[in-house]
Amino acid sequence: MAHLAGGDRGFTLTELLITLAIAGILAMIGAPAMSHLLARTQSATAEALVAGNLRHARTAAIMSNTRVLMCPSTDGHHCRPDDDWQHGWILARDADHDGQPDADAPIITSQAAMHAGTRIVTSIGRERVVFHPNGSAAGSNTRFTICHARERTGKAVIVANSGRVRLANADAAHLQTCLAGLQ
Repeated sequence: MAHLAGGDRGFTLTELLITLAIAGILAMIGAPAMSHLLARTQSATAEALVAGNLRHARTAAIMSNTRVLMCPSTDGHHCRPDDDWQHGWILARDADHDGQPDADAPIITSQAAMHAGTRIVTSIGRERVVFHPNGSAAGSNTRFTICHARERTGKAVIVANSGRVRLANADAAHLQTCLAGLQ
């Protein structure tokens, strides 16, 4: 058998096994951190989607000079009487004031369900947000609390009566309600 000039080259089985063991240990150390990063990313995505869609609904109400609602929906066509939003929602015109999308108008946009483990709830009794043609939001301030099963923190998206949408950290009471629904 011919040898290469300068001796044998390559790795021994022992060297490869040691390298594989080190790589496995590093993967085990990094997996929990990656899991939390993924949970934070999913929560941030949900927060951005809720805030963006609320702003879109307000703009649509002003531009079309009619009421526009945002409500939870699983089928993408009808509002659910529910304060859980993680299963999806819709934006639609509500000129007839019945709390449901107008039958003769197309849905402005719909959002599919969030990733498993993400929960979005609104203030008690707020099953929808309605924006008037002047951009104001009907009713009292609305708070969307967003939490994730792997994280013990949450974010809030708050809609003022004026229609302004702002982001905040979730307060302890709303966060506890949000997390309780995940268990």
